[in-house]
Formats: sequence, structure tokens, C-alpha cells
Amino acid sequence: MKSPRYLYSAGISCAVLTITSFVLAQAPAIIPSAEERAKGSLALTRHEGGFTKPQAPETLPGHGLKEHDFFVSGVKSSRDGKGIVMVKDGQIVWNFFDKNVKGNYYDGTLMANGNLLLGHAQGAMIIAPDKTIVWRYDVKPPKAGKKGETSPDEHEIDGVQPVGKDHVVFLQNGDPSAHILVANITTGKIEKDVEIPLAATANMKETRYIHMQARRMRLTPQGTALIAYTNADKVAEYDENGKEVWSAAVAQPWSVERLKNGNTLVASMKLDTIELNAKGETVWKLTPADLAAQGYIIDKLQTAMRLPNGNTLIAVNNETAWLPGDTPDAWAPVQAIEVNPAKKVVWALRDWKNFDVVSTMQTLDDPRIKEPLHFGSFH
Repeated sequence: MKSPRYLYSAGISCAVLTITSFVLAQAPAIIPSAEERAKGSLALTRHEGGFTKPQAPETLPGHGLKEHDFFVSGVKSSRDGKGIVMVKDGQIVWNFFDKNVKGNYYDGTLMANGNLLLGHAQGAMIIAPDKTIVWRYDVKPPKAGKKGETSPDEHEIDGVQPVGKDHVVFLQNGDPSAHILVANITTGKIEKDVEIPLAATANMKETRYIHMQARRMRLTPQGTALIAYTNADKVAEYDENGKEVWSAAVAQPWSVERLKNGNTLVASMKLDTIELNAKGETVWKLTPADLAAQGYIIDKLQTAMRLPNGNTLIAVNNETAWLPGDTPDAWAPVQAIEVNPAKKVVWALRDWKNFDVVSTMQTLDDPRIKEPLHFGSFH
């Protein structure tokens, strides 16, 4: 893999556009094929101007925006006018929207110093509370080629994690395979480049399909990297030299994290949220049918995280074309769901005024924000 270029900056102020209200044009309905949907098409859910039935109960459980302090971002956060939004005590207290920051917002996590680490497909950056970009890395733009082909210079960043005060570890998809990169945010140098071999079992028509090659990456307490290896239909754990030390079969995993009990939590594009033990056996599973029985219809989810209270929080990225006024607002899909271990929905987020579709969500009381992470020898 050719060394990707980077852009490092300290104390560079970014132009911030704050938008309190806006109107989106109605997008035409797109009907994805079964094949497109199976591999994660970006196509919109068909509803042709209005759902024929509610997508969630009219009255939702929990206490609305007061249920948790949290931040959210979505794949459209670079173009929805709302950007990354933070909520405290039921109020919007901060947002980051910069029309110059391109790419889908796939991952984000708060850092112990209060900064936000963002992975936005076309790069990664650290954003301070005053909205200054204090570090950034940009992937190479792809070279022009035939339709359907990828370029050796095409990359996409889909998972980011901070390590200590000086390093960021991130997953970068590429041709022909993904790499784990370790960047020194003080010097701007890439200090480690770990190739993740393209799995022989990768389930894709184009073996170098960059976009859905792999998605979320999370570091473990052991200093290894867990990867949702989406088109290989597995979650896998790698050491700092790229050696696979554990894996489990999961159909099209999107997000993955190691739990305190040693199990692994996975959100799948097949709409299941699964907890696996060390043997790769399913010990807990939330299905669309479990949610439909409670009145919630979902057609796409992206991430799942285990909350300090033992419940599971799921970002429900339906990517619908629904807009206020299409149908009664009470029929709108929810954007996040919290379920207890018995799979009962105890809180759901539905606020299309303040948020668009959600792909990443983190509560501000997540203890992992202050827990030191390491990747192999990098601390």
C-alpha cells in the first residue's frame, strides 16, 4: 500500500455553519434490489410520500431527550445542516457542522480531554469543544477510472479510536485490503501500518469493493483490534502485527465491541444485535421480530453499544426519505432504541427536528471515555 498523505494542523479554526432550521427537498423513492440491500445499498427506503402504517408507537417509553446526555452523528451529518449534535439535560448544547468536511460520518468517540474524534470516510479529525480542528488526516482522492472499478489510491475510514495523548488508531479500507494505521497526532506521522489480509471467504462480487470491506473497529483491553469484517461475514480480532487471534461468523457485521464480561457485542446489517461468548456462540440476540412485536419497524441499523446500566443502545439508521408532513409525525421511524436484557424497549429517540438519521451515538457517562486504550506497544 502506498503511503497515504496526511494533513496535520494545530489550532486551525474551521468555518462553522450553525443552522437552526432548514427544509430538505423530497427525494425520489429508490427501490433497492434484494442484492443491493443485502450488501448494504445506500438506497432509500421506499414509501412514496407516506408510510402506510406507523413505524413506531405514538407514545414512546422513557423521558425523551432527558433520558441520557449524549452525542449523535449520522452518515448524512456532513450535509444535513445539523451535523454532530450534543445533548445535556434535555437540551441541545453543542453542534458541529462544517460544509467543508466531506464524507459520510461513520464513527466518532469522545476523548478524555473533552475533544471529539471523528471518522468521516474521507478522513479523520479531532474537534475541540470550541470547534477548532486540532488534528486531521485526509485520505487520497481516488483516481478516475471506469465505472464500477476502484483505484489503488481509493480509501475510506470507518473506525477510529484514541490511544493515550499522542496517538489515534483507525481502520482504513483500501485496495486490495484494509489497514490499521497508527497516527501520531503531535508529529502528524503514521507510525504503524498493519495490513488486514482480504479474507478468502469475503462475500463480495468485487473483491476490492472498498465501501463495505469492513466497518467499525474497537480496541480491546488486551490491546488488540476488533473489526467488523463486513463482507467477509465475520468479526475478527487482530494483534498489532496483523495476526488474527480470534474470530466468529456473523452475517454482515457493522459494529463490534468487547464487553466487560469478555463477550463481544455485534450489530449486523441483517438487523440483528448479537452477543457472542469467547467460543463464538450466541448468548443473547435482539431481532427485528422482537422489536416489531413492540411496534417498532426497522430496515437498517448500524451500531450497538452496551450502556453502564446493562442495557443495549442501538442506532437505527433507516435512511428513510421521510420528512415532517409526509405522514403524521407520530408515524415517523425512531432514530435510536434502548432495550433491557429482556429485550424490552425502555427508551426510544424520535426527534426529526433536531436530528437526522443516526449512525453513531454515545452517552456522555460512558466510562470508556476516560479509560486508557492501547494497541499493542502503543499506549
